Amino acid sequence: MTDSYPASVFISYQHADKPLARALQDGLEARGFFVWRDEAELRIGDSILERVTAALDQIEFVVALVSSSSVTSPWCQKELSLAMTGEIARRGVQVLPLRIDWVDMPPSLRDKMYLDVSTGNVDQAVATLSDSITAHLQPVRQVPARRLRTATRATEVAQTDDEPIRVIGIDRDRVGTPRGDGTPGSALYLVPLVLSRTPSQVWAAAFTEQWNNAFFSTLHRPGIGSVRGNRVLLDGTTVDEVAAHHLSSVQKAVEYANEVDAAQRRRSEQDAQRREAQIEKHADAVDDAISRMNFDH
Repeated sequence: MTDSYPASVFISYQHADKPLARALQDGLEARGFFVWRDEAELRIGDSILERVTAALDQIEFVVALVSSSSVTSPWCQKELSLAMTGEIARRGVQVLPLRIDWVDMPPSLRDKMYLDVSTGNVDQAVATLSDSITAHLQPVRQVPARRLRTATRATEVAQTDDEPIRVIGIDRDRVGTPRGDGTPGSALYLVPLVLSRTPSQVWAAAFTEQWNNAFFSTLHRPGIGSVRGNRVLLDGTTVDEVAAHHLSSVQKAVEYANEVDAAQRRRSEQDAQRREAQIEKHADAVDDAISRMNFDH
């Protein structure tokens, strides 16, 4: 499919968002992408589930329009579930969420970066999508070795895997910029917090689960916290909010993730010790059996 196209894209949307989906399709196709959208692809008599599932088996990117209509649509959630299953199973599907009208992101997408979009900024959205797809198709850049920073920036501290992870500062160079256009949420931006080391996947999942589901305060913002490398990303806040409210919540979620990760490592070590004991016991039994054999007759 991609021999003559830079990439293939599936647009998942609810009927109420059809004009926006159609405009995105036109924009992406004008840039050379192959775009699959149900209205243009399905024929009378087709099994919708079979056709969509077959398309998702071939498609590389799913552009998911997340709106107040789609989050309550069982069919949109089914499409999204199929796509996320493909992504999690590493079958090559990458989900690119587009949020409409500041709707709350569903749990399955809360740890993914998303793009705010409307019918008024389709050209900008298409350009951003095109750049993101192109970037996803490139080899993953290797993270350079950690360096010490000046006192005005977050200090990177070498730490062993046995020590609990700590929040050690804010990555000033990567703090976002608010849109400031007067629309709801336009004063908010990305605030990246630096961890003392890169956590495991178990740790990152535990942190995100705690951030999204635990009650920290009435001013807590579930859904804005994620973990990337040795950074906690709070995407949708301000530095003042972090100082006044979110930092203590992050530290509590970090403590929880440390406990979950330590418990997992203890279980892994115990399993390894049991396995080693079983192997040694088996080897002793073999040696004992051999020693009782008589090979002279």
